[in-house]
Amino acid sequence: MDFYLDELKYRLQNFEGELPGQKAQMKLSPPYRHRFDMEEIKKTNPKVAAVMIMLYENDEGDIEFPVTLRQTYQGVHSNQISLPGGSFEPEDIELSRTAVRETCEEIGVFDEDIEVIRQLTELYIPPSNFLVYPFIGFYDQQPDFIAQTHEVAEILPIDLGAFLRAEPASFERTFSDLKVEIPGYDLGGNEYIWGATAMILSEFAELVEML
Repeated sequence: MDFYLDELKYRLQNFEGELPGQKAQMKLSPPYRHRFDMEEIKKTNPKVAAVMIMLYENDEGDIEFPVTLRQTYQGVHSNQISLPGGSFEPEDIELSRTAVRETCEEIGVFDEDIEVIRQLTELYIPPSNFLVYPFIGFYDQQPDFIAQTHEVAEILPIDLGAFLRAEPASFERTFSDLKVEIPGYDLGGNEYIWGATAMILSEFAELVEML
């Protein structure tokens, strides 16, 4: 399904139905991941973060959004493809501000040019004990990306139309000498979006298809 940017913004702003939620997220869940009761998770006081699906129109008139390839480091999300975002800080006041601030820091865009449209369903990430709140935002120009090299190895623009038309893929990963088939999105060049980011984008894709 193809949209003009203003049309997509209007439809997202005025959508009054129920979000696709966990059911859509679980379609791209790794097979070893359990379904979590969100209210019980919140009682355990997990760390909190926010991420952004930042939509913009490129010079050819196509709608895109960026994902980032994380740097290699000693951590559970090393070298993974993620949406821009990060941890909540008290000065943020609200989680949408966290998503904007971290997006600006990681990919070099300007906060005054980001319009936050709506929040998607929160998602718990067990390996890092984070409860992540995804937001959809719009950028009013084609960004001139500048990667924060401490965290971001590469910024990858994703064409929204191609993303919505693509069928989810599966690929093999090894965990503790056990080979597992993981669902995700194939970006080519042996790069895949999987895990929490794929689950968030699965809900986003289903929401857009409902508009």
